[in-house]
Amino acid sequence: MVSEPRMSSRNRLRSIDRAQVGDAACLIPARRDAPELLDQGVGSAADVRENLMEMWRINRMLGGVPALTRHLYPLLLREGRAQRIVDVGTGSGEMAILIARWAARNGLPLSVYPLDWAWRHLAVAGANAEGAAGVHLVQADVNALPFARDGVDYVISSLFLHHFAPDAVIRLLRDLYERARRGIVMSDLVRGVLPLIAFRAVQPVFARHPLTRHDGALSIQRAYTPPELLVLAREAGIETAQVYRHFPFRMTLVAVKPNV
Repeated sequence: MVSEPRMSSRNRLRSIDRAQVGDAACLIPARRDAPELLDQGVGSAADVRENLMEMWRINRMLGGVPALTRHLYPLLLREGRAQRIVDVGTGSGEMAILIARWAARNGLPLSVYPLDWAWRHLAVAGANAEGAAGVHLVQADVNALPFARDGVDYVISSLFLHHFAPDAVIRLLRDLYERARRGIVMSDLVRGVLPLIAFRAVQPVFARHPLTRHDGALSIQRAYTPPELLVLAREAGIETAQVYRHFPFRMTLVAVKPNV
């Protein structure tokens, strides 16, 4: 018996996109995989701080915060005990800080671990987190997390998954889902021509720094589509995975473990 050759993750994603968008395929260009300037260490400490501040402003004002918290907050409220969450690729740490402050206002015992591999990101996050209760910064590679299996309740991220190629996303999602006791909630951009046009339109207000303009546009080109992200999650063996679209150009992967 001759088995069919295994299709690469990249080719499977292309086939899925063609099937999903049909005549609108011209609005979803092929994914571009190139490193962003910030990830290459470009820029001074002041440049990094300004870039991360602008990215947080974009996240806060253009739908990034509710795309994550709309799914995470009800899950946290459901539990009647102390919980721990890890925010991988935290950048400025603002999302983790916002969640910690929300938990404090709601009387929830929550420990939040903003995690990033870059010390210069964590320097910004540390300044932002000053005085924020329950926030514990961690410098680590996401591929070598210092947390045991079931050592945290949820793993979350915002604007992080697009940094990885398809096969790396599969490995990452599998590992994060296995480590989390309850599940994962991960939000990101949606790739497409329209999101790119919209980003260029808002640059005079939200993206004045050259790093933000360059990396922001590249992030959209590196991002996945909701059907692609769902396929990657299923390839990772996460049967409970669901991907939700959020206005204007965001999506959120939610995977909660059953019977936990």
